[in-house]
Amino acid sequence: MRNTGNDSQAEQIAREIFDRNINNSMKVTGGAFEEVLADIITQLENPPRLEDRYMTAWLMARRIAEAMSEGFAGLPPNGFDFSCWLWESAPLHVVNIPQANTIGTNHGYRYGVIHLRKIAAMIAGMYVQQQPLKAPVVVELIDMSADWVDARNLINYALVDHYSEHFELEYRELLRLIDTPRPWRRMIPIGVAARVLGTQDELSVPAYDLVREACTHVDEQAVYDGLRYVLRVAGMYGDQRALLDFLSSLREAPQAGVRELVCDFIRNPKLRWEKLSSDQVADMLRQWKNDGNGFRKECIDDALERLSLARAS
Repeated sequence: MRNTGNDSQAEQIAREIFDRNINNSMKVTGGAFEEVLADIITQLENPPRLEDRYMTAWLMARRIAEAMSEGFAGLPPNGFDFSCWLWESAPLHVVNIPQANTIGTNHGYRYGVIHLRKIAAMIAGMYVQQQPLKAPVVVELIDMSADWVDARNLINYALVDHYSEHFELEYRELLRLIDTPRPWRRMIPIGVAARVLGTQDELSVPAYDLVREACTHVDEQAVYDGLRYVLRVAGMYGDQRALLDFLSSLREAPQAGVRELVCDFIRNPKLRWEKLSSDQVADMLRQWKNDGNGFRKECIDDALERLSLARAS
């Protein structure tokens, strides 16, 4: 039976958050950045309770950002300026989010910064979608990322929609970003490739070309993590034949990290291969094993076992 009392309470809480942050967007338009930031921190530190649970920090951040974005209808320039300023200033503030208390002081502090930056990224993304010329300004923000998760959030919320929708037009820029001397920027084309490979099979070839270029930087931990994410997205949602062709093309890759990446990816128990693809992947791995071209044999054996289990399930 539907619990209308709790539904009513949830709707009231959602409306209060929305109204409060519509008001915050109006304050931002008037230039009151610090005042609004203080209120956002207060909201994150004192989330409403529904029954016996706090509203999660992620849901609070999303609702704050969505409401403020609604308030920035008409795209006043201060809204975009605020999002950039919030991204830059977030690490200067301690946010005592209730759910972070059990994680530990250092992690809890970073947890708050990440959520402030999620709000900044979501607002910036709304502006980039409507005003694409603002994308280069957001790209510059990624240089201040605290870690891979921080960079991924900015890419996912502020940049991926723009670059994936204009993939062919922005392709040369994405290639340029891979070889930029600023390492966090390499994550942008990797994130865009993941979106394209998971949603636009017809663009698989150029998307994999981006991934192949990024493999030249596989020894960087952030790039390695990003490439593993791309392959997992492609394996679960993309064109499996295109993925197999790409994996086969890595057979002669000179970087040891590429071979480790393939083994790391192929062992993922969540991958589900159609039988033909699975057999082809198994043949490819056995060939690599027989070639002795740098792949660890135990890694390939583990991958083959995973494939066998996947086919049997």
